[in-house]
Amino acid sequence: MNSGVPISIVSAFVLIIAPCLCHYSFNSEDLDNSFLEKRFTEDSNGIANFSSSGESGIAISGEPAHVGDILLATVIVSNSGNSTGTVSLNLENLNGSEIFQGDAIDILPGSTREVSALFSSVLIGQNSFRWWVSSFDGAYNETLHGQFILEISPPQILIAEITSLDWEDPTSLRMSATVFLSQGSHRDLEIKVSVGYSGSFTLLQTILVSADPGRRSIDFSLGSPQSDSVQVEVIPIGWTPSINSENTSIVSVDMPILEPSDLIVNCVFKPTSPASGSNVIATVTLENEGIFQTEAGKVRIILSSDKSILAESNVQSINSGATISTDLSILSWPDEDVVGLEIQWSTGNVVSASYRSVDSAITEEAINFPFDIVSAGLGALGGVVVILVGTIVWRGVSTRTPKTSKMSLRETKERSETIARKEKLEISCIFCEQRLKVPVEHKGGVRCPSCSMEFAVGDEKQSEHPIDEKQSDHPIVQSNEDNLHCPECEQTLRVPLERRPVVSRCPVCKTEFLAEGPEG
Repeated sequence: MNSGVPISIVSAFVLIIAPCLCHYSFNSEDLDNSFLEKRFTEDSNGIANFSSSGESGIAISGEPAHVGDILLATVIVSNSGNSTGTVSLNLENLNGSEIFQGDAIDILPGSTREVSALFSSVLIGQNSFRWWVSSFDGAYNETLHGQFILEISPPQILIAEITSLDWEDPTSLRMSATVFLSQGSHRDLEIKVSVGYSGSFTLLQTILVSADPGRRSIDFSLGSPQSDSVQVEVIPIGWTPSINSENTSIVSVDMPILEPSDLIVNCVFKPTSPASGSNVIATVTLENEGIFQTEAGKVRIILSSDKSILAESNVQSINSGATISTDLSILSWPDEDVVGLEIQWSTGNVVSASYRSVDSAITEEAINFPFDIVSAGLGALGGVVVILVGTIVWRGVSTRTPKTSKMSLRETKERSETIARKEKLEISCIFCEQRLKVPVEHKGGVRCPSCSMEFAVGDEKQSEHPIDEKQSDHPIVQSNEDNLHCPECEQTLRVPLERRPVVSRCPVCKTEFLAEGPEG
């Protein structure tokens, strides 16, 4: 470009190419001093006149500079004209032909403002830059242009590494990580810690760090997460690291394993000695002594004699070291003198159980004392006196009236026989060997309260054939093993094959059915 080209055309050309950041190399002729001469006189009206404030020239912020760093160039510009004008700062990398343009700044008459532009370099070593201030609507002089040299260093290396990862206690996973920044500038970093499980990561913590060159160690407490890996990612803020950087580190973590011995199960029954057929509340206490949180699971109360489920309930996950309690309702207490129970807690693939033997309440009226013991004692003493007096009177009367005496003896004998009939004989269930007590004179059918099977006593024919299959109108259930299911509620029952066919009664829903062997 020569001196004969109008200034307006030059300005328009510069403003067109600068925003596009196109790569263009100027010849020395393009910096002809005539292009930068003062283009106004004191007599000019309605024009802005721009010049550098003082002799400060251009200022560069962000050094020492590395490849990819964003630097800031600033010039102080004054408007000595009598009209508002707009200016912008432009820079060109003479080594790489990169051109940068800052934002347009309005400057009022008689005002001074900072005019700046952001720039960077991708070239390592000494980089030569030229700068100039351009305007659409004002004149400017030789103070608003110049050159400078910057030393551009290689990009800094950033390395993140997890150095340790272990369970400090049952509730705390501890991690130590180091961040290395190679020699150069002070840098801002964002550190993210995530835990992975089954291929996906969940962000746990984020911290901001201002790091100086060198190595820095940072400790983290991650709580008790469900995870199989831990990831640390260090993200640069406002700068570009070297391609040799490794800003992400992932380490596998062994999840604590729950053992059945870590899960403690306890149970309390109310009432403590339940009566047969009564409703019983079982308060189950679950304690997690392991070093990891349990999964959601189930609690069951199982009758040991036939493995039937008396009650069950879902339970939530339990943190390490935590304890919870839940109430289960047993609708009908088993008809057994001593009830064997299994209280079972299942969570994931782990099952823990405790076993209890509970004495049932004795229902015989002769042993229950629903009265005051002192009053009973006085009554008994009075009864003894009455009996003695009655005996004396009876003896006197019996000697005088033989007929009456014989009648009394007969009645006494009948009363003794009645008492004898009330005596019970202990037998074994022919199906499950449960011990039962039946009246000594009883002959006929008996139902076992443990397995709910019916069989006959005192009659050999009935014992051999407890059920006439042709005459039974009960629903029929067949199986090829000792266990089968209730046709009404699907409860699992045990009826030995060698005892079939036989009528059975479900202890849960009380449904009677005919148990048979396999078809054919």
